[in-house]
Amino acid sequence: MIDGLLMNIPNSMIERDQLVAKLRCPGCQGALTTGSDCAATSADEVLLCAECGESFPIVDGVPRMLLSPLREALGGAVAADRAEAHKAATAESFGFEWHRFPEMHREWEQNFLDYLAPRLPEFFRGKRVLDAGCGSGRHAHFAAKFGAEVVAADIGPAVEVARRNTAEFPSALIVQCDLYALPLAPESFDFVYSLGVLHHLPDPEAGFRNLLRFVKPGGEIQVYLYWEPEGRPVKRVLLYGVSALRAVTTRLPHRLLYALSYPAAFGAFAAFVWPYQVFRRIPGLRKLAEHTPMRQYADYPFRVCVNDQFDRFSAPIENRYTKAEVEAWLRRAGLEDIRVFPFCGWVGSGRKPLNPVSDSGECAAVSGSLAP
Repeated sequence: MIDGLLMNIPNSMIERDQLVAKLRCPGCQGALTTGSDCAATSADEVLLCAECGESFPIVDGVPRMLLSPLREALGGAVAADRAEAHKAATAESFGFEWHRFPEMHREWEQNFLDYLAPRLPEFFRGKRVLDAGCGSGRHAHFAAKFGAEVVAADIGPAVEVARRNTAEFPSALIVQCDLYALPLAPESFDFVYSLGVLHHLPDPEAGFRNLLRFVKPGGEIQVYLYWEPEGRPVKRVLLYGVSALRAVTTRLPHRLLYALSYPAAFGAFAAFVWPYQVFRRIPGLRKLAEHTPMRQYADYPFRVCVNDQFDRFSAPIENRYTKAEVEAWLRRAGLEDIRVFPFCGWVGSGRKPLNPVSDSGECAAVSGSLAP
């Protein structure tokens, strides 16, 4: 039966028996078996938990490992829990986004390495990697290309785009699941990264601490978070305006917001990107140019800016952090080799100790459930 299941997953792991071994019930961490009787007629197969009785369909080669309350909320039912409602709304927003912006731009490779600096492509060779909140799968694509065995997780329909964007790599597995309830064995990854995801969660630090459960002792984690501008008054004013607009735009239909993202991106290019491209070529203005907001879009296709305008104004939840706050996350988690650097936000990383200090209540705490 397991062989039959694995034959139905085109992007399964290189070693077939490792796939089911990696997956656990997201509710009770119980072992999974396979079956074929599923109410969802579109399912290729189902995974069954012998411990709690939950079942999880595999649709279009993607294990759909959501627990019943969230699965129902994503299906349109009214969520009884506010956090579940926020998760469902976020999944819907990003699912729409990545179906409209599925492109794999050539610039994404360097972008991936910039987010994960100082790591070079050879770092990923032979590593077991978790991409937590994979979106369109563009980062998972390059982690797999560089030789990693990747599990890429996302909560909503974006998994279908991610699967297409990683289909050429048999070492990449896409899973639909909740980052607060991952269907994976604890301490089973050499490297975990989450780029541009945690700040959209109902409880971002709890999501971060939950991810640490899946990092091996001695393994590393790296996250990207939106920044709260410090000492940059122009940026602060712009973001204040963005926050005010979000009170309206997060309530707009996604199709309308998608259409509005084009003139918003054009405005950003006219006000900032095109002047920056001129200023950086003039010796006396180069220093001024480096303080231009949104200058990063000068190195990307126009549709990347359109994509980011939709992202900026559609996500139901948005949190921002100072550098000190990101460092505090890493310290409270008991990580070693802490590093925080700017890259259109804050990128923070650290290493999980080989011997966590259990009496501190820090690293030892990540082995417990942190789901809200």
